[in-house]
Amino acid sequence: MSKLVSKVKKDLEIKWFGIDGFLVLLYFLVTGFIFYGIVTKNDFIIGKIIPYGVMVAVILIFFDYLFRIYKMIKK
Repeated sequence: MSKLVSKVKKDLEIKWFGIDGFLVLLYFLVTGFIFYGIVTKNDFIIGKIIPYGVMVAVILIFFDYLFRIYKMIKK
C-alpha cells in the first residue's frame, strides 16, 4: 500500500524544469506583458504579441501532449 501512495505522490509532484515550470513562467510573462501594454497604452503588444505568443504556447503544450500519448502507445 505504501508503494502505491509513494507512486501517487511522485506523480503529483511539480516538475519545475518540465511543462509545469514552463506554464508558471508563461503566466508571469503574459501578465507582465499585458500590464506593460495597458500601462503604456500599446495596442501592438495587446493586439499582436500577446495573442500570437499564447497561440505558440498552446501549440507547444499540444505537441507535448501528443508526444506523451505517442510514448504511451509505443510501450
